[in-house]
Amino acid sequence: MSGGKQYEKNKIFIKMKKYILISFSFLFLMNLAYSQNYITVYQESSFRKDNPFFLSRIATEIAAFRNSWENQKKREDEVIKAQSQLALIKKTYDDAGSYPNEIIDGWHLVMATDNHSYCSSAKVLVENNQIIEFVISNWDKLSIPFHVLSPIENAKALITLDFNERTDVLELYFINDLRQPTLTDKPLSSGYITFWSDIRKAERIKVWFEGVYHGNISERSEVEPNCGEDAITLELKPGVYSFEAAGRGRIAWEGTVEIKENSCFVWTNARK
Repeated sequence: MSGGKQYEKNKIFIKMKKYILISFSFLFLMNLAYSQNYITVYQESSFRKDNPFFLSRIATEIAAFRNSWENQKKREDEVIKAQSQLALIKKTYDDAGSYPNEIIDGWHLVMATDNHSYCSSAKVLVENNQIIEFVISNWDKLSIPFHVLSPIENAKALITLDFNERTDVLELYFINDLRQPTLTDKPLSSGYITFWSDIRKAERIKVWFEGVYHGNISERSEVEPNCGEDAITLELKPGVYSFEAAGRGRIAWEGTVEIKENSCFVWTNARK
């Protein structure tokens, strides 16, 4: 391709990019040197969760936990890994020799195991030496319903979880509380990210998050919407994620975003 044609093509591409406006609810790294950006912080009370484009990763996380549970029971290598972890947990527990009379109120880190193929950390909320909440993946949206089989005694307890019309029994070990009472931070609260655009054919922009397609932007927005209002919005566990957004032709963006608790940071690629 000649230099002149390439130059004209680049001019068209740059001109098209100037009229794209996508906002994100959290700060991220992006290679768009021509834009002016700013951040707006929204409180949780301002989130519009009733719009049809509000999506949540909660169901995805629950499904992943259930799939992991099922798959670990099927894969021999995962069973071996779980049993190895369980052996270490039980050795640590047995070596303690003496155990606390009760577990103090607050959030505690426990090791949860079915004593065969599953062994993983979780967080539990204790009140009056009773477990009142069980959370996986350190995210408060993943508080799993359970039933108590036995109360906390000698820094152990039994609960049941119901998955796919089958009940599984978990033994919980308060390993961190064996020598002295040890509280942990409460599970993380959600963060949000919003995608929107002000171009005339905004509905043609597709959005992927962590490699998963979440749909097209519904329509053009004349002004910057509130977080969760008339835009693709995701509720997420705090952390660092990757995203992609693509329109027609060569219009495309990709990068990473850091999700933080209880906030909505809006990043704007403002027109010049």
